[in-house]
Amino acid sequence: MSERMSEQNKVSSDNDRGTRLRISFGGLLIPISIVIAIGALETARIEEAHREVFFNIQGFAIMYFIFGIAVAAIAIAFLQRLRIWRLGKPANIFQDFGARLTNALTMGAGTSRVKNDRYAGIMHWCIYSSFAVLTLVTLFLAIDDYLPLLVGKSAEHAFLTGGVYLGYSLVGDVFGIIGLIGVGMAIYRRYGPMTPKKLTWDRRSNEDALVVGLLGFVLFTGILVEGFRIGGSEIPAGNELWSYWSPAGWVIAKIFSSLSESVLLNVHVVFWWVHVVGAFTLLGLLSLTKFRHIVLAPLNAFFKNPKPQAYLEPMGDFEELMEQGLSLGAGKVQDFTWKALFDADTCVRCGRCTEVCPAYTAGQPLSPMAIVQDMKTYMNHAGPLLIAGKTVEEELDSELVGGYIKDESLWACRTCMACVQECPVMIEHVPSIVDMRRYLVMEQARIPGSAQEALENIEQRGHPWKGTQLTRETWMEQLSAEGINVPIFDGSQEYLYWVGCSGALVERNMSITKSVVRLLIESDVSFGVLGQQETCTGDPARRLGNEFLYATLAEANTSSFNELGVTRVITSCPHCFNTFANEYPDFEGRYEVTHHAEFLRLLVERGKLQPKAMENDKTITYHDSCYLGRGNGIYDAPRQLLEAVPNVELVEMPRNQEKGLCCGAGGGNMWQEEQGTRVNHLRTAEAANTGAQIVATACPFCIQMFEDGIPAVQPDENARTIEAFDIAELLEVSVAPESAQSRQEIPPGISS
Repeated sequence: MSERMSEQNKVSSDNDRGTRLRISFGGLLIPISIVIAIGALETARIEEAHREVFFNIQGFAIMYFIFGIAVAAIAIAFLQRLRIWRLGKPANIFQDFGARLTNALTMGAGTSRVKNDRYAGIMHWCIYSSFAVLTLVTLFLAIDDYLPLLVGKSAEHAFLTGGVYLGYSLVGDVFGIIGLIGVGMAIYRRYGPMTPKKLTWDRRSNEDALVVGLLGFVLFTGILVEGFRIGGSEIPAGNELWSYWSPAGWVIAKIFSSLSESVLLNVHVVFWWVHVVGAFTLLGLLSLTKFRHIVLAPLNAFFKNPKPQAYLEPMGDFEELMEQGLSLGAGKVQDFTWKALFDADTCVRCGRCTEVCPAYTAGQPLSPMAIVQDMKTYMNHAGPLLIAGKTVEEELDSELVGGYIKDESLWACRTCMACVQECPVMIEHVPSIVDMRRYLVMEQARIPGSAQEALENIEQRGHPWKGTQLTRETWMEQLSAEGINVPIFDGSQEYLYWVGCSGALVERNMSITKSVVRLLIESDVSFGVLGQQETCTGDPARRLGNEFLYATLAEANTSSFNELGVTRVITSCPHCFNTFANEYPDFEGRYEVTHHAEFLRLLVERGKLQPKAMENDKTITYHDSCYLGRGNGIYDAPRQLLEAVPNVELVEMPRNQEKGLCCGAGGGNMWQEEQGTRVNHLRTAEAANTGAQIVATACPFCIQMFEDGIPAVQPDENARTIEAFDIAELLEVSVAPESAQSRQEIPPGISS
């Protein structure tokens, strides 16, 4: 009995335990079921997520009328500008199509140069990306609404439903907020306490405030419209989960949650129309203000000449120009290419070009931004008159060159390309400035006296130097006295070493020429020189505006080279290098051209030259020649050559490589008097402030400017801490110090 009762109790206990387990499981199952049910319900709601395009709006067809007005305003303004651009001469924009397309995508649409100013780069990215993304958001909304109608389907939406719609909403909200951040940064930058000086040089407050203010207004009202729609419809309908994907709109809805649904919907209608009118007004301003650079900048990047920045286009046949009654150079709207006129309309007055201009930095009368803006002002005045068939000279009080743009501004330009390098919308200032110089020289005969003397010397003597007693063979005679006979090029040698006017006829630069020649001989390079047959390449004449003299010299030199069988050229002057490599091909002169910086670097790499440690450790700062660096992108070779010397420490100046400051000699300013502070004194001070013992360069012009600048910056000869040398001079002392010592040519700054 007791055993049976024990078994029954055990069964009963097991049954109770099972009951408790079932109850416990059921207790868990109920909330799990509830969660699953709620999740299924929310999933269903998410799948149903959508938005009616014209929710709560009556008479929305008026929107299309407003849109039509905005588009018409853009079209009319564009056609007016197009008629003015077409007044200019033709410009070939279809050569190197691939390179141009790359420029359009990277420098234009990619805004790569905007990022050079970090604050402005972030600000611009916020505004630009917001504008681009929200334009796509609007476009997708229209496609989603109209595509079913176009393909004959009854569906209300093409694709903006469920998760796709919610993701779409999130993207739109996020970039709306990003755009407002960018607008806030722009307002602070232009009107706050830390406004950069460059933004005050040409401040047009009304236009700037209108563009930035209206953009911010459109972005903010867009968020308000969304918030009132959510508060008046989405949340009351039990779809608050959807509104979480529009965080900015959801915040607005919560802020105004105390208002009734009817009030929220009424306010929604008001702000919807305000937002639409604001957006289309902004669209209309796209063609009337600098806001148009959103479209023009990528186009201008495509139009930008993909050749090296130091390249200048030839003028063409002079006889044909004169027969057609056309000006030599550019003094009127129709004398410029249409690309130059397009440049003027692309300018956004950011001041970056002027900020890096060496002449402006030295207090001289040049602002590249002002040049472009003055061109635009003249274009706006003269263009409509020309289109109307009126005579500009009778209608306007002053001419472009000499009136709107002063002569002294044009002559102060170094053609250093710093403005071209820095411009975020790819304006090419230098070609237009040189075109106006051509007009001054060949049409008006207005040129500074010292520059005129240089041109006369080139024409009469084949070089720009006045009063020199040296000949093009003086340096050869000096080497001959050392027992070194320099071969004359006769076509049998592999390379022509082009010495250049500065290398042969300026005493300071003769030592550079001799160093290069000794290094070439040391390396057993097959080369020859022209000696007395050399003449000027024409570069100074071209940059000073005498294109006819340049063309004459270019034709003579290329003809001589081709007769001699020249195929490869080594040169020490970056200006000669640029002329041979980039500009002589326009005159049937196509050669493989190497600057001595690259050639000597190659000889060291191949073991033909083996640098040794100098007597003491040397700290050297390297100055980038404009025509070697910015003009042709050669930055690494000279630095690598200096670093190949074992005990050399290379330090950089604050402005280096593509941001390097010009020595002041370019654009023919080697032969002109300067107004204000001398540019070479500024650059010499920068070099001295690095603490370096030596400032090295690879340009004879730069050497001359440093030689002039060092005594000015450090007047006490006994207290001077820096000297200037060419990289070839430094390399020669490193490679063959004993030989240099025997000639007593080791400069004190190198040996001590």
